[in-house]
Amino acid sequence: MKYTVIGTGNVGLIHGAYLTMQGHEVTFLKTSSQNIEAFETLCEKKEYIVNDFHKYDHKIVIDSITTSFETAIKDAEVIFITTTTLQHKDIAKRIAPYVSDGQIICLMPSYASRMIFEKYLTKSLRYVEFETTVYNGRILSPTKVNVSFQNCRVAACFTNFTDADKEEFKKNFFKIDLERVSSFDIALHNPNMIVHTIGVLLSASRIEYSKGEFWLYKEAFTPSIINVIRRFDLEKNNLLKVLKCPELSYFDAAKWRNEEDLNKDSLEVFKSFSEEASKGPNSLNHRYLKEDVPMGLVMMESLGKKYGVDTPIASSIISLAGALLDIDFREQGNVII
Repeated sequence: MKYTVIGTGNVGLIHGAYLTMQGHEVTFLKTSSQNIEAFETLCEKKEYIVNDFHKYDHKIVIDSITTSFETAIKDAEVIFITTTTLQHKDIAKRIAPYVSDGQIICLMPSYASRMIFEKYLTKSLRYVEFETTVYNGRILSPTKVNVSFQNCRVAACFTNFTDADKEEFKKNFFKIDLERVSSFDIALHNPNMIVHTIGVLLSASRIEYSKGEFWLYKEAFTPSIINVIRRFDLEKNNLLKVLKCPELSYFDAAKWRNEEDLNKDSLEVFKSFSEEASKGPNSLNHRYLKEDVPMGLVMMESLGKKYGVDTPIASSIISLAGALLDIDFREQGNVII
């Protein structure tokens, strides 16, 4: 299939590499002026190395890489959007003139982002939304990427797909183990909305004091903070119940994604994952608040208001995170009304 990967950061280069290794034709689309020197190096070399879990190096030959939306979008079968969710509104506007009926918009991850795209894209499109990435890793240099983790299981939501369409997409993608009920089912199971926001907010002074010597997953999730996550889970599950979606705790959902052996204790799986997590964040001015609060928590709060479900924990995090950064997250947030 012809994929256009929008975004040349960690998620884009890693997933684009595996699509290339599967034999798909992949075009990379750079959307911003950030890290332009690294992008120019990729354009010049037309290849990069993916280190697979510190074991094997794979040379990825780039089919096409561009900054032209028209060039990247017009012939794509799948438009695979890997930017942060904060960019989804802008991306939707910029691809709107070039999309055509039948194309697939793949959102990884999504905070009910299909609804953002549907405001700006009038063509008959199909959507696939993911609650998280398939692979995690980091760019080490302009031409080298390290893959450090693969989720054991992946959930997605399909919109405007026939059963045959779904099977064809699954055959040409990495893996999809579970179909979630709706865009909101995907959004409310996005793990970043929970652990990033609670962990950073309740570690704010430690992050600033440590001046970069901070490990969120190793340090933040003490027994008291886990109590907060469980209280948050009650709000989330009350909302899922009203939306007629399956209820699931954060820790059980994390085990399902991350652990082969589902008989293990969910909290122990989380602790084991935490021990292997990387350092950071080193500042409060980070996407863990600046993305996951407005795109995730504001969405959740607005859904709660719409369906009459109280969300005091989520609402408190929005207010306190906004006070920390002097930002009105509700004003700029992903409001579903």
